[in-house]
Amino acid sequence: MTGKSTKPIKNKTLIKIMWPPHAAKAIFLILFSLLLAATAAGSAQAQSVSIQASVDKTELSLDDHLSLSVVIEGSNIGSLPDPELPDLSGFSIVNSYQGSNFSWINGKISVSKTIKYILRPETVGKLTIGAIKLSHDGKTYKTEPISVVVSRSAPQGRSSPAPSSPFSPRQPSRPLSPPSPWPADPWAEEEEERPARGNIFITQTVNKHKVYVGEQVILTFSFFRRIDLWQSPTYQPSPLEGFWVVELDTPERAEIKTIDGLPYRVQEIKKALFPIRAGKYTIGPATLTYQTGFFSPPRRLKTEPISIEVIPLPEEGKPANFSGAVGKFTLSAQVDTPKGIQNEPITLNVKIKGVGYIEGLPEPELSHLEGFQKYDTTTTQNLIKQNELRGEKCFDFLLIPRLAGNLQIPSLHFSFFNPEDGRYHTLSTDPILVSIAPAAAGESATAAAGSGSSFGSSGGLRGSKQEVRPSRMDIRYIKEIEAKSLKKGLFLFRNKVFLSFLPAPLLLLIVCFLLDRRMRKFQSDQRYARLRRAGRLARKKLAEAVRHDKRGEEKEFYAAVSKSLTEYVADKLNLQAAGLTSQQMIEQLSALGVTEEVLTRLQHCLDECDYARFAPATSNGQARKNLLTEAEEVIFSLEKAIGEKK
Repeated sequence: MTGKSTKPIKNKTLIKIMWPPHAAKAIFLILFSLLLAATAAGSAQAQSVSIQASVDKTELSLDDHLSLSVVIEGSNIGSLPDPELPDLSGFSIVNSYQGSNFSWINGKISVSKTIKYILRPETVGKLTIGAIKLSHDGKTYKTEPISVVVSRSAPQGRSSPAPSSPFSPRQPSRPLSPPSPWPADPWAEEEEERPARGNIFITQTVNKHKVYVGEQVILTFSFFRRIDLWQSPTYQPSPLEGFWVVELDTPERAEIKTIDGLPYRVQEIKKALFPIRAGKYTIGPATLTYQTGFFSPPRRLKTEPISIEVIPLPEEGKPANFSGAVGKFTLSAQVDTPKGIQNEPITLNVKIKGVGYIEGLPEPELSHLEGFQKYDTTTTQNLIKQNELRGEKCFDFLLIPRLAGNLQIPSLHFSFFNPEDGRYHTLSTDPILVSIAPAAAGESATAAAGSGSSFGSSGGLRGSKQEVRPSRMDIRYIKEIEAKSLKKGLFLFRNKVFLSFLPAPLLLLIVCFLLDRRMRKFQSDQRYARLRRAGRLARKKLAEAVRHDKRGEEKEFYAAVSKSLTEYVADKLNLQAAGLTSQQMIEQLSALGVTEEVLTRLQHCLDECDYARFAPATSNGQARKNLLTEAEEVIFSLEKAIGEKK
């Protein structure tokens, strides 16, 4: 199923305030040229140029692709010629494009240009990419030669290409910077010559179209792209009524796949679905909205609907103790110690492990338990969400032996339906023998008195009697003490401390009235509630980002920072955070009179977070610290600016 592009819905408000596209492009080109001219004038006396070349892999097969990156750095690259490629014998150039990066560090502008060449190997053996040359001001700059090994099949020990994308114009070792304002689509003028699938498309598939009730179905949404995007795409998932849904783990980095001879970056979102009842279901389309360039209009892709037939579980062979578990499982049971002491607890651990809806597994029934008293059960689960839902669920039964001797914990039984063979299965554990030593005489008597003469259906002592021994034979008498008498009515009303507390009830009543009034306003006025709590919630999410940073969780750190900024603006503007784009936030805040400086810093923070999440690269701790500081300053500035307007 291929995503289809649909025309975006025009926003009338935006049409009124936007310049004509050609005028906007012309103005931007003028400003860009002025920036390059200023850069060249300020650094003409200290011009420095460097050129580097790298590949994304040094071993590949004949059906693979090689990404050759050439990075040119300098304070003024606008006047530099294109580099001279060496003889690429053994390779053919599939495609190429270039992009520029600008960064402002300590008052200095750093400019770099990255040229990407996608190469396809044509021969087997050791191939060498010669030195790439760049001539400037009478000097020639060269890169080091690069050697790669091409084999007929994929190299051993490498199951898939490197997860980092060969299409990103940024290098992982370089400081993160806002994306280039130029349209990132290198085929912008060749729409009609694109392959049938296009440079960007989406699919949504399931691994099964006919399943039993409760059987696991894997829903996979895939996003394919060969070009960079101006900002992070907006994903709207399909409605999934009639299913239990569990989100599966998403790979941190995109995977490279070759389709129709062309390499694509692929990002997937997987979900485990468990149908609740029998019938025919249709999973509606999922949509993805993206923008390829600053001046490009948003485009929306949509997947095809998916039909799934859910059939009921068979009645034939259904065990009496079947409770709805569907999948493939194992059952085990053990005690924490094979030897115990009367009236001291032992733990029976029962573990169900397998593939299926682990969270919905019922507690095994523990019946005919003679000689033990059973207390509440503690349940824990460990889920593995890689490609499918599997894991284990543990039940810890707390048992108190009330009799001494060799006691037996009976077998436990668990039934499930296996959709692979279409049959019911019943698992049983072996009986467990536990040797219980008698308790001390005093402890036995106390336990018997406290637990009563019978343990009911759970077994134990029935009708047994124990002699209760008194611990002391004497009674301590009450001692009287003399107290100084006070004249009635003289103490309290002459006490200054007491008099100072007299207004307290009235003050407390006023405080309660104000708090109640504030609470009612919070409950009745959602806009007011969101406006007041926005700053506190944003600081809380930034604190969560700090915790992720300390644990080395880079992806979660950037997600928390982005979420704090987006939800803060949504609360302040009384908008839904889901689907709120950075462009919409900038427009709304600009209408409130927020300064251009604050809006630029907000956009920069969001771009940094989006790049780190969707094109992951290892960033240093100082960069994350700087981003966090900037996010805090942006929230402080917005709090002040919006607070003055509201």
